[in-house]
Amino acid sequence: MQFVKVVIVGGGAAGLGAAKTLGLDVDYLLIEAQNYLGGRICTVDAAPNVTVDLGAQFIHGKVNNIVYEICEKLNCIMFNKEKTKALVLKSDRTEFDCELMEKAILVWEELLDEAAAKFNEKQHPKQHSVSDYLLEHFKERLIASISCSNHIIDALIDYFDKLELIENGCLTLSDLSLTEYGSFEYLDGDSGYEMLNGGYRPFISYMKSFLTDEKRIHLNSEVIQVKYLKEDHQLQIDIRDLSQTSPNEITTIRCDHIIWTSSLGHLKENFFSIFANEKELIEQKRDAIENLGFDTVNKVILIYEKRFWPENVKEIIVLHTEKQPIIDLSNLLKELLDSTNIDVQTIRIIIEGIHRYDILPSTDTPILLCWFGGQSAVLVENFSEKVIGQICHEVLCYHLTISSKLNPIINILKSGWHTNRFIRGSYSYYSTKSSTQHGELLRAPYAPDGV
Repeated sequence: MQFVKVVIVGGGAAGLGAAKTLGLDVDYLLIEAQNYLGGRICTVDAAPNVTVDLGAQFIHGKVNNIVYEICEKLNCIMFNKEKTKALVLKSDRTEFDCELMEKAILVWEELLDEAAAKFNEKQHPKQHSVSDYLLEHFKERLIASISCSNHIIDALIDYFDKLELIENGCLTLSDLSLTEYGSFEYLDGDSGYEMLNGGYRPFISYMKSFLTDEKRIHLNSEVIQVKYLKEDHQLQIDIRDLSQTSPNEITTIRCDHIIWTSSLGHLKENFFSIFANEKELIEQKRDAIENLGFDTVNKVILIYEKRFWPENVKEIIVLHTEKQPIIDLSNLLKELLDSTNIDVQTIRIIIEGIHRYDILPSTDTPILLCWFGGQSAVLVENFSEKVIGQICHEVLCYHLTISSKLNPIINILKSGWHTNRFIRGSYSYYSTKSSTQHGELLRAPYAPDGV
């Protein structure tokens, strides 16, 4: 039976960081269930010499940010970005005034700052959500700041709601705790540095460069049980082989320490079975794992042969000023949908969930990223790339008043973080059921023998 000093479970950024920190002098083994290293950092080829990130895409802040420091040394951050603007389109396919949109953004940001300032204020009930606070104040302040009809005000509220779902990775803003909202640390610098072509791939390559011995890495290996052996003061780990060469073969190794880095989504689904024999550990972590939030953000990536949107536009925003989608679907899309078992209501939720297309700035190849959060992010995974890509494409072409047939997509990619059973979502947040204490409990080390 193999023995190592330390086992690292999970080969994402945290697992790679743990391996780098331990260094070659420590006898460790990194175990990753998927067939690649990087976890939710997943850079793929979208076109010849063009990459996109299906997961993590930005660097948030630079001061005291080790990711920024590494990527700056690797010269993979975009700095000299051209001045661009957002194109904001309403359901009637007319453009919404950019100055009014800027005013709405300022109102929204001021309100979020106020919400963050509520962190740890005791007068708010623990279950008070960010949604409660925004519903109470946002519409009133929008009406006082900009002169627009009620249906446009409602469309703006809907847009910012969807934006915040993606920012926090929650299913609804009613799940997001107001009293813990300000606990998130914002580092000084830009809120979202973009990457050069290549995305996060250079960063992952750099982190992998510290794992020089391939025998220290086991891919396609799922940890299915961990047990503490009291007599030997060791941990026993059962691992299922997911590779095609030895499918479902179980191997057992022993170690002194485990560094666990898998996602909270994976823990929610597997923690109690993996550590079934460790009652004290379950008791210590149960509340944190059950109550902390972890939901999904997804992207659909559209690659085109030619650009058909204005040159100076960085993003295309869709304001749903009509309550029901009025998109006239093409015969191609109708045929594609007829071949699926997806109902009309689901398609309507997807169309209503489309609110923003980002133009990928790192390449001259015309690429759009369509973002999905909340319920629509989960539903997107029920569609094939071809179908969901065509929906996103036709919604865009409808609002731009151009032919979807004359401006075809040449490739479509989409993420699927919810159905990935080793991740089960995108990132964690403090739900109305949780507090920073739950975060501390989840991070706290566990020593079954007190050492």
